[in-house]
Amino acid sequence: MTTFTRIRINPRHRAARHALASNERIHAIVQRAAASGSPDANQPRTLWRLDPGHATHALYIVSDDYVNAAVIQEQFGAELSDIATCSYDPFLGQLATGQQWRFRLKANPTKSIGSRQPGIRGKRIPITKQDEQIEWLTRQASRCGFHIPINRLDVPEVIVRDSGAVSFMRQDRQVTLHSAIFDGFLAIDDPAAFRQALVTGIGRGRGYGFGLLTIVPVPRPASDDAATGA
Repeated sequence: MTTFTRIRINPRHRAARHALASNERIHAIVQRAAASGSPDANQPRTLWRLDPGHATHALYIVSDDYVNAAVIQEQFGAELSDIATCSYDPFLGQLATGQQWRFRLKANPTKSIGSRQPGIRGKRIPITKQDEQIEWLTRQASRCGFHIPINRLDVPEVIVRDSGAVSFMRQDRQVTLHSAIFDGFLAIDDPAAFRQALVTGIGRGRGYGFGLLTIVPVPRPASDDAATGA
């Protein structure tokens, strides 16, 4: 069973301030909260994403079991009413070819630079230009069972809302990953591949807050509501 969890976090709470200070801390808390009694190497990695807000932050988690609410309450200072969790499977089962959704993805776009020496693996570097980040997303989409529609201006229906470096300490060394947040619209081409992307994530850095794709219905135009009397 796959579960989807949303947690409202008060960033002014002392426990939350400590936890949110580092992606490594959030990673450790999420792994502890999502840990099942019998680890399985074949289970997908737990995904998470933090969406900061003015008064409240939202933490989303996709895991293979229900999260331990006690861990979340203790480590983030959250109330039980701040934690909403459910089985993801019924929603995943309703996804179909041709459906269109609004989406958000916080990703770590990278590319590999080939090595001049035979047998030596190329170096992986971040993609920092927005047009190249969108090209990266388009390539990922084709592998993950969806595409980004093209609008009347002949550009993809997606924007890079935020882009920059994220640094944190891991085992006494600094780790820096480049972040890009994509907001836009998508259309499903291959439901099975798309479900897999929702459960296992997209791109690199998935243990550290990257790769979790979330979708919501596309709002109906106001003219449609007026026509139907809704």
